[in-house]
Amino acid sequence: MSPLPILTHAARRCWDEWISVVLISALWLAAQALVVTGPPATAALFAAARNTGGGVYWGAADLWRDFRALFVPAWKWGLLNLLVVGPALYNLSVFWSVPGVWQWLRPVWLLGLLVWLGLNLFYWPLWLAAEDKSMRNTYANCARFWLLHPGAALVLFAVCLAAALLLMPFALPIVLGVVFWIALVAETAVRRSLEARATEV
Repeated sequence: MSPLPILTHAARRCWDEWISVVLISALWLAAQALVVTGPPATAALFAAARNTGGGVYWGAADLWRDFRALFVPAWKWGLLNLLVVGPALYNLSVFWSVPGVWQWLRPVWLLGLLVWLGLNLFYWPLWLAAEDKSMRNTYANCARFWLLHPGAALVLFAVCLAAALLLMPFALPIVLGVVFWIALVAETAVRRSLEARATEV
């Protein structure tokens, strides 16, 4: 699986649906500000990316339906991420310049955080595609995806992480579709992987 066609396909689909992308991106940003709506809005955004990737039309009614349907699963995912990402960011920020044993723990925390974020990039596309929608099964599928496509997954994650770090601190790139593009990159990669595995069976 080559990462470049995935990145360009996601960008092309965002451009083709730019009005819808801008609207859902603005809604997603507003939902993050309200906190409680953040995780389900993220899940609904990935659901919209799944429809876009599959060439299925979606509108406001579909977004609202997905938002309500995914509210509880999204918050389970959100709470787990809070428990993992929160302590990692706290330790990195508080003990970054502390000498001694902490200098050996910093790379471990940083690597662990990157691995966790790498798994979560593909969480919702795999959750939405799976029959068994348990968190354990989904994270196992995320790890399996990385094992099957280590090079492509690493490149896609690196590009998405760079885009997030460089552009997401600013509201305008988010509204213009950076988050939706990241979701569409993950969705496209998962869809192509599943299609390739289906043809092999």
